[in-house]
Amino acid sequence: MPVIHQDMEVRLVKREDIDKLKWDSCVHYSNTGNLFGYTWYLDQVAKEWDGLVEGDYESVFPLMKKELRGSEMALHVPDLLPKSGLYSVNIPSSVRVKAFLNAIPEDYKVREINFSKSFPSLSDHDITQWKDYQLVLRDPYDLILGKYTDELRAGMEVIHRSNLIADGGVKPEELVDFYMKYDSHAVESKKHAYLRIIYNLLHRGIGFISGMRTEKGELVAADCFAFSHGKVVSLIPVHSGGDNKFALWKLTDMMIQTQSGKPIILDFNTRMGNIRPEIFNAESMLYSTYKENHLKGWKKWWAQF
Repeated sequence: MPVIHQDMEVRLVKREDIDKLKWDSCVHYSNTGNLFGYTWYLDQVAKEWDGLVEGDYESVFPLMKKELRGSEMALHVPDLLPKSGLYSVNIPSSVRVKAFLNAIPEDYKVREINFSKSFPSLSDHDITQWKDYQLVLRDPYDLILGKYTDELRAGMEVIHRSNLIADGGVKPEELVDFYMKYDSHAVESKKHAYLRIIYNLLHRGIGFISGMRTEKGELVAADCFAFSHGKVVSLIPVHSGGDNKFALWKLTDMMIQTQSGKPIILDFNTRMGNIRPEIFNAESMLYSTYKENHLKGWKKWWAQF
């Protein structure tokens, strides 16, 4: 049954019944739109998902499903989906968010959703705030460079003396294997999902891979960057440890240099780890996470594992 809330009709739509064109159009024009809301992206990061839809796809809200032990159902945050939640061509107000949260089927006893915006006023729901970082790149590179910390400058100087070589031709398979080997966030079972996302980005012309190698050709740092909604997103930043973290810093600096002077924002996407945006003098931004557990007794404890 649709949920009616202050002239908003929110209904549950199964994935197979979602109008992809209308859904993606809503995400594209949404005030909180990002790469992570498109149907093709959601299909890669989750085995199953449905959506809450307002009206004629004026607002959409993906529900990323998984089955817990004991056959209980949960909404979870899949790997490579750092921000999601409500997408709307209307104002993404707390009232609208509440209407969607109230429309989540009661079958989902455990719920976790990372929003693409901060909603601190949702006092009747379990909301926590977390930080991510962005760097506006509209200024000339010299001005951006002048705001780097001494630590970052010193690290890049180490790389300058090390004769590392930048490589824009890193293959997706090499990047993902490198990520699986050196990043603690990597999940082996998601390897093919990572590859499908990267190939989709390359095929659509909205992503590229950059790497740093030794003179012998050994990869020591890499990242996949994706363009969407006026931002360039650091998607899979990774280095091989030790001083090679400086190589990742330099790699990010090189991307900043090529995009500086443009009306674009670098989203450090810090939920993926491995990069310290504060050394680039990036601005912190607040986002909200909705997290509730309605299970009872031992099931509530069991659902945490």
